[in-house]
Amino acid sequence: MTLRALLLDAGNTVVYLDHAAIAEELGLDARAVRDAEGPAKHRYEASLREGGSHEDGWFRYVRDVIAGAGAVPTSSLGDLDAQVRHLRAVHDRFNLWRRIPDGLVDALDAIRAEGWAVGVVSNSEGRLAELFARLGIARLFDVVIDSALVGLQKPDPRIFHRATDALGVRPDEAVYLGDIPAVDVDGAHAAGLSAILIDTFDVFPDFDRAPRFHETRDAIEALRARRVP
Repeated sequence: MTLRALLLDAGNTVVYLDHAAIAEELGLDARAVRDAEGPAKHRYEASLREGGSHEDGWFRYVRDVIAGAGAVPTSSLGDLDAQVRHLRAVHDRFNLWRRIPDGLVDALDAIRAEGWAVGVVSNSEGRLAELFARLGIARLFDVVIDSALVGLQKPDPRIFHRATDALGVRPDEAVYLGDIPAVDVDGAHAAGLSAILIDTFDVFPDFDRAPRFHETRDAIEALRARRVP
């Protein structure tokens, strides 16, 4: 079946964690924050495989990131949990996953120009559409499925089907790009979609259940060139 719809995760696929913003808030080194994200992702995936919620996973992920980056157990903001709560307040004002990688907008424009439908399916807090509008990228997506608004969470196949139904395509006509194997790749496969793992931080070097790319833009270019099975 010919693919004609591209669906993407939001965090670490379209919008990435703003390491500099976290570093500035807590007095950390931005490079250390970035380096801590890979190990945190391993633990995050494990929690989701065990059925953990997005909300619980968010707090665990951010706590692991700042602890790995050298946040001290006590600071002017309080203990590590207090620092995470502070970051959540920042996140609620302006989503901390707000950095758009170079070349992604051009890649999405190019695949849309070729007639592909494009959408987002994400476990999030109900404000993705607002974030995309604030970042100036809302026009890139024909549909945005936000778990907090539909009452479903990946890897439940039904959340992927919400997007394919909205786009008017069959699941086997869509490919899903995301960064968490157990949630994004396995969930998409269970829903009947093709899948690609986006592994920007090289967290899953031995992953073999789907094609793996470091950058979303490169995966999109491969799809356009028909280099992905």
